[in-house]
Amino acid sequence: MVLTRLTVDGRVTLPKELRLAAGLHDGDELVAEVVNDGILLRPCSEHDPDQAWYWTPEWQAGEKQIEVDRAAGRFGPVFDSADEFLDALRARADGPSDASVIED
Repeated sequence: MVLTRLTVDGRVTLPKELRLAAGLHDGDELVAEVVNDGILLRPCSEHDPDQAWYWTPEWQAGEKQIEVDRAAGRFGPVFDSADEFLDALRARADGPSDASVIED
């Protein structure tokens, strides 16, 4: 349990150890609810909890890097359909391999 204080303008600071334990980050929204024995704060996620990995700082850094690479022209071909993409994958799988052949 951690003690915190309500300020004159109604603000409460959540100590760092609580924010870390709850996985909260700067800018996260919380839902406040009055319950029988106090006030309950819960993270308010507008994202599907099953997709939480996508919103991690590490993944978002990768997304930003992709945009930088795309703007610099460092990306592969763009496909107009799933079939076109699958055909390219099949052609790559059927093509010559860089792997060395191991003989018995």
